Amino acid sequence: MPDHQQMMGRQRVLAVFGEFAPRSEDLDQVLTEACRLVRDALESDFAKLLEIRREERPTMPGRHPMPALSSAGRVRIPLEGRLSEAYSIAAGEPVITPYLGLEERFDVPDCMTSHGIRALVNVPIRLPGGEAYGLLQADARAPREFGPEDTAFLRTSATILGPVIDRLRRLHRFHASEERFRLTVESTRDCAIFTTDPGDRITAWYPGAEAVFG
Repeated sequence: MPDHQQMMGRQRVLAVFGEFAPRSEDLDQVLTEACRLVRDALESDFAKLLEIRREERPTMPGRHPMPALSSAGRVRIPLEGRLSEAYSIAAGEPVITPYLGLEERFDVPDCMTSHGIRALVNVPIRLPGGEAYGLLQADARAPREFGPEDTAFLRTSATILGPVIDRLRRLHRFHASEERFRLTVESTRDCAIFTTDPGDRITAWYPGAEAVFG
């Protein structure tokens, strides 16, 4: 069990992240910071966030902030078969493996063995409404008994992340829609589009207006 000071430290981490994440408009920044905080708070060697991608077949690109450099790497793994990641998403519950060398329930992806991972704990991340977004996971290079307090910390982190991810994805789609509209308008040459103020004075015009009226 962590001591009182460690538990208070984790609560402060969650408080700081809970204030930072809703203010950010950069999803990559939020996810990278979440991984860093999980890694540091659980004193694990790695932390990663796996995002479900549903194009073609289900896959999960993983973000792996490294121990010293905190540099993010990415890998794609199929979300199928006997993977702990697939089970956690399907069952909607955490997976704890104290020692992968004795793990008989799941297969271990090559990306895990190549990084020397020996133990893990993960929890699913769900968006408002229940849709599965992915996983938040801590990995250790030595056998380790991740306890209930570790799982509780991950669950709370994932609960904070869900609504933040949903907001930022919606914001991204809105900006993408705005950009598509702008490109459509600016490429139009056979009709005149103006912007006017309340007094019907033209304040701006698009290339189509110039093409029509000169």
